[in-house]
Amino acid sequence: MMSPPRKAAPPVFSPREFRASLGMFATGVTIVTARTGDGELVGLTANSFNSVSLDPPLVLWSLARAAGSLPAFSAGSHYAINILAADQKALAERFAARGADRWTGVAFTEGAGRAPLLAGAAATFECFNRSRYEEGDHVIFVGEVERCSHRADASPLLFHGGKFYTEHPLQADSSAPQAPDPRFVGGYLGYLLGQASHAVYRNFERSVAAQGLTHIAWRVLALLHDAHAAATAAGAGAAPAADGTIPGVDGAVPVGQLARDVLAKQPTVTKLVQRMADEGLLVLRADPQDQRRTLVAASEAGLKAARILIAEARAQEQGQLAHWSASEVDALKRMLQRLAAGG
Repeated sequence: MMSPPRKAAPPVFSPREFRASLGMFATGVTIVTARTGDGELVGLTANSFNSVSLDPPLVLWSLARAAGSLPAFSAGSHYAINILAADQKALAERFAARGADRWTGVAFTEGAGRAPLLAGAAATFECFNRSRYEEGDHVIFVGEVERCSHRADASPLLFHGGKFYTEHPLQADSSAPQAPDPRFVGGYLGYLLGQASHAVYRNFERSVAAQGLTHIAWRVLALLHDAHAAATAAGAGAAPAADGTIPGVDGAVPVGQLARDVLAKQPTVTKLVQRMADEGLLVLRADPQDQRRTLVAASEAGLKAARILIAEARAQEQGQLAHWSASEVDALKRMLQRLAAGG
């Protein structure tokens, strides 16, 4: 009976072939983040992430022994593993580049051990630095997960063959004919539009609430933001009034028009804009052509809040439609605009 070998045979392939073969395994993409004892931010892109155990909850990732960040990750008590969403390809490339300024302008909150949790990530794992194992030219980090969270609607960023992908190659063709749903609610346009609206807004609701706004107040700010942008482009250079607005250029609109545009009753909007003005988000003034009418414009504070939410809305829309082609998105929006216009 032959005894099993005590040592592996020497490789019969080149490092290049080994790397190319490993690249055929498609993975997600993570950015692992931490803080040093001096408070310095540390982060790098990694796709060597995997689960280890459910009880206790353990995950692993690996880092080259030659990496400059190895001492920081080895010495710290905690780190965070941020699984990137499909719209975070640029962030993955930024944290993978040598010598890049990785943190300027990056939005994050602090997790366990003050490790950065990246805004917009598909999922985050806040890990205690449980153990490390040196194997070959890498160190394997095993983290014990203290907290985790995820965005159920997020599409993941993928990595395969040395390239990033933002769509699932094996995803069913959305353009293929679908069998009709025999149920009334499954095929009724009003019901489908309601379901679609809920899918779009359910995560954005938290962003709106974080700004202290209701949905109607958010629509008011968004509309006034667009009106301000259009009016400013048309009348750049005009002098501001004492209240900081520019009559005729600040995009002020009558309350009645605003009520129609936000799909709400005028008495409701009248009370809302007064409250928002008291909070410093809007500026109200009498219409010089009709003193009975009130004109409404966004203040600087209101425009700032609108810009924040518009950026978040665009990012969430991009992530939600990551598997759609540009032509599909354009066609969907054109059909909805046509429907909204009455035909």
